[in-house]
Amino acid sequence: VVGGAAGGIVGALTESGVSERDAHVYAEGVRRGGSLVTARVDDRLTGEAERILRGERAVNLDERRSAYEAGGWTGFDAAAEPYDDIEAERDRVRRTTPL
Repeated sequence: VVGGAAGGIVGALTESGVSERDAHVYAEGVRRGGSLVTARVDDRLTGEAERILRGERAVNLDERRSAYEAGGWTGFDAAAEPYDDIEAERDRVRRTTPL
């Protein structure tokens, strides 16, 4: 799914109101084996939806962008191969292991 779908993810996210800069980080996260959950909810339920989603291993987008950039990343490349399970695990360990 990722190989074909990830290339269009930046456009889909920007069309739904996500900035292009942020959409690139989200797309890169998916390419590296992550999951992306979005929800369209009634304005009255926004706070509750945010609370629920934050409680499920939410990622700090600015921290993730910084980590990617520290590794030389400059933006999502739709032509890049998605990470396999081993690469995804190495990336996760690299990001979560204290220096």
